[in-house]
This record gives sequence, structure tokens and C-alpha cells, in this order.
Amino acid sequence: MSRRFEDILIPVADAGTIMHPEFALLKWEAHDRRLDVGQLCYLNRDTSHSRRERHSFDPASISKDRILAVRKLIAQLSEKSGAGESRPATVYLDGRTVIRFLKWADQRGMHQALCDRHETEISVAAYFSELRELVSQSKISGNSAAAVQRTLLSVLGTYFGVHDFDTDFRTFRFRRNRVVESEVPDPQRQGMLIAWADAIFTGLSSNLLQFSPYPLIIEGAIGQAVRVFPALYSGQDGDAPRGLLGWNVETGEPRSYRELKQRFIADGKSFPLNYAARVVSKTRKQLEEANSNARASVRLAHATTGAYAFAVLFLAETGINLSQLLEMAWSDELVNSVQSPSVVRQKFREVKYRAGGVEIAFKVSVAFMPKLKAYLALREYLVKDSAVDKLFVGADSAGEPTNLSAQFVRLLYARLESLGIVLPRITARQWRAAKQDWAISNHGPVVAARIMGHSIETALRSYSNGTDAAQKSEMAAFFASVEKTVLEAGVELPGSLNSSVGACVKFQSPESISASVAVTPDCRSSEGCLFCGQYRVHADATDIGVCQRSCRCAKKESDSTSLYMLYP
Repeated sequence: MSRRFEDILIPVADAGTIMHPEFALLKWEAHDRRLDVGQLCYLNRDTSHSRRERHSFDPASISKDRILAVRKLIAQLSEKSGAGESRPATVYLDGRTVIRFLKWADQRGMHQALCDRHETEISVAAYFSELRELVSQSKISGNSAAAVQRTLLSVLGTYFGVHDFDTDFRTFRFRRNRVVESEVPDPQRQGMLIAWADAIFTGLSSNLLQFSPYPLIIEGAIGQAVRVFPALYSGQDGDAPRGLLGWNVETGEPRSYRELKQRFIADGKSFPLNYAARVVSKTRKQLEEANSNARASVRLAHATTGAYAFAVLFLAETGINLSQLLEMAWSDELVNSVQSPSVVRQKFREVKYRAGGVEIAFKVSVAFMPKLKAYLALREYLVKDSAVDKLFVGADSAGEPTNLSAQFVRLLYARLESLGIVLPRITARQWRAAKQDWAISNHGPVVAARIMGHSIETALRSYSNGTDAAQKSEMAAFFASVEKTVLEAGVELPGSLNSSVGACVKFQSPESISASVAVTPDCRSSEGCLFCGQYRVHADATDIGVCQRSCRCAKKESDSTSLYMLYP
């Protein structure tokens, strides 16, 4: 059988008043996804389908012990959310980890898991044993297993009220060397998305706030003009975008009844005359509604697209975490702060304001300030008189203002594609990596860590990978320098001066091999020669003899042409 659902907004005042935990579907105001904890009350269930409505449950398998356990779990998740110690996404992850563990346990007949501490410990030990097996088969990573174990033990420790719940379990240790650094998108990909996001945001916000008539004309990023019609559409219906059959997308004019009739007859449509009449009527109504009502649903939908585009620009400008962006609170103080921001550097401004008793601050460039002011005007249009407590907002399908969706990057790509704009994907985390890459390239790791708001260790470990093109360029420059410095055996340069460490091609004219090298080149010392751009070395036993005597990894003279011997 299927079962009905009851949404429960977390935090809940008193979980003990929940009459039917088996129907419970937890949701949070600041999180898009909902958590089906009610399923745990049924010991026999099939939740493999991606759609919740397709899940099936055996009504005879409902367990009174599990009902009590689920009510207690809801209370725990609610308390963690209400205390403000964790973000909704973190609490959601806690609940999802428990659900996955209990699904595994119930499939193996361990139905007392979560109901009895001793039985739960037995189930956890078996669960962790299977995780170790999966890691050994390279089906999951050690860090993934470590994260699951850490989360599950933390939740269960709090659930059973014990601090030593994890002492008897073999767990994986989180290893930094397993961490995959965030890819920095190449500048071309960044530029394409920023240019189009800027064009879409600027074009939509200005047209909508000025109540311009549809179709709207958006000046594209590379001289292209994009027409936005008073309809929401996607995909194709024949040779026209779905939802735009009534429009000539080339001219921006509505199609006539006669034109549509002939087209549908040629396409073999059923009842082409009636179909043409319906399309013409619908197109006319959409146009009249959009051009007569400043808050028409299609205008609010396009305003939401503009808000998505600005949020991407904000991510690229600040390098802020996605979770931090979604949680940034709104306050009327922000408007005044934007009008008179603090000058932190010649080209940067710091915006500070208080919201909910907490001071919020972010830094943007001077060039970004007009966009921020334009977004605040767009936000006012979207929100109107509603009480939406977050800085970044949108509108739902009914036109009601909501907090920005956590999936806004994906939704923006989908809406751009409906306009015929197909761009390479860049995630919010990659935007942060791009900002970090810029900061560390221009200011070094210490200043970059301060700008990004994380530790130097994090800056170097997770966000300093650089672009693929930059890595290849740097390695190419390195190999070019090696090729310039290392001479083939027997080759002599005219006018060079031999020494104990190699040869000098321009004595008494030292030059640094790199601006970042701290050692100053000096013709009076061997060390000064090694860091001089005039230094050359032969790949033979004579010039690398010192390395052979002192380096543990040096091979015999027959292998002395190996390049690695040049750098002991």
C-alpha cells in the first residue's frame, strides 16, 4: 500500500503531540528537501523508487516500538534545529543517515535497531563491517565511510544519551590526502557564465521594474539579442520551443490563426482548426495579462530568473559558501549600508548590517555596487509586502515570494537553456575555488585565507588547485627553464666560465631565476650561482659529481644523465 504524508515544520514545539509519526514528513523553511522519517515505522517497506508517491509499505509491519522511537528521533532533530547549533542541511543529513542505516538493518531483520541500545550496537557493528568491505572493493571512499560513521555515531550517542557510544567500533579516520581539491573552472567558462548572468540580470531587472511590455528584449553577452516571451517554456515542440507555438520567435510577433492552421494541417495534427484557435486564444490572453498586470505570474517568474542570475554573480564576486549565501538574513539596515559602505581598499567596499541580532558583512568591488543596488530593487519587487527573512529570494509557481532555492544554480541553467543559451556547468563550490584561486594568485595564501574566511590549511588543501590551463602553463615554464639550464654533454657555450657547480654564461651579471625566489644571485658564492639565470649545467658526471657524493638517491655514474640528480 501507499501511505499519506503529513508535513511537520521543524523545529516543532512538542514532538510528543505528534499523533501519527508514521505519516511524518519533516521540512524546514530554509531547506528545499523534506525528510520522510515516518517510513521507519514500517518494518517492511520498499522505498527504492525516486518518487516518494511510488513507495510501498506493508501495513501489517507497522511497529509500536518504532513509532515511539521515531517520535523521539523527531524531537532530537527538532531540538538540534531549534537550538541554532546546526544548519537545516546538517540536520537533514543527520536524519537521512539514520534512515539509510535503518533501511539496511530492516532488510536484514534487525528490527530492534533504534528501539533497544544493545540491539542497535549489534546492528551498527555489522553495518560498519559492510562499509569496510565496500571500501576494500573501492566501491566507496574511505572518507565517505568515515563521514557516515561519524554522523551516525553522533546521532545515536545523543539519541541514547551516552557519550561513549562510539568507543567499541572500528571506524575509518578522515584523511586529508583523500580530499579531492575543488576544480577551478577555466577563465573562458567563468567569463561566459558571468557575462550571460550579468546580461540576464541587468536586462530582466530593468525591463520588469520599468514595466516594459512583452516580448522583452535582452541584450546578450556577445552582441546577441534574446527575446523573452510572456510564457514559461522549455524543450521543443516540433521546430518551436514548447509553449511558444503561438509566437514567431524570429520576429517576436504572435502568429496569426491562418498561419497556425496551415502549419497544424501540414503537421497532421488532430482537429487543426480547433487547435489553432486554442493556441491563438492562449497567446493573446498571456500577452494581455503580462502587459496589463505588473505582478503577473510570468513577470514574477522572470524576476526570479533575474534573482538566480544575480546570486551567481554574487557567488563569483564574493566567493561565499553556498550555505552562507542561502542563510544571509535580510534587514532594512542593508539598504542604508549599501548607500554608504565602508571603504576597505581603494577598489573595494565593505557592506555591514545587523539582522536578527547578528552582524553580517561582505566585501565587493566598487564596480559591483550598482548591481547590488539593482538587486535590492528587484528584491523589493519580488517580496512586496511579504515577510521574507532572507536576503536572496525568488517566487514559487503561485507567485508567492520564497527564500532562494538551494538548487538555484541548476534552475538558472535550465531557464537559460529555455532561452537558447547553453553554457558549461559551474557549481557554487567551483565559484568559491575560482575566487580563492584569484585571491591566492594576487595576494598569497595568508591574505587569501583572510578574504575567503577560512584557515590557511583549508586554502592550500582544498581551494588552491588552480585551473588546468594554469597548471600546464606553469609546468611548461618549468620544463622550459630546465631545458635552458641543462646542456647536453659535450656542448660548450662561447664565452662561458666553468666553475665547480657548472658554467656561467655571463659572469658578473647575475639575474634572479624568478621573482618569487628568496635567494639573491651572487657571483661570489656557489649558492648564488645555483639561483642565477646565467647558470648552466652539463648532464654529465663532472657537473653532477657533488650530487653523486652527497645524495642518497644518486645512482652510479652510468645513470648520471638522469635529470632528478640535478635536484638532490
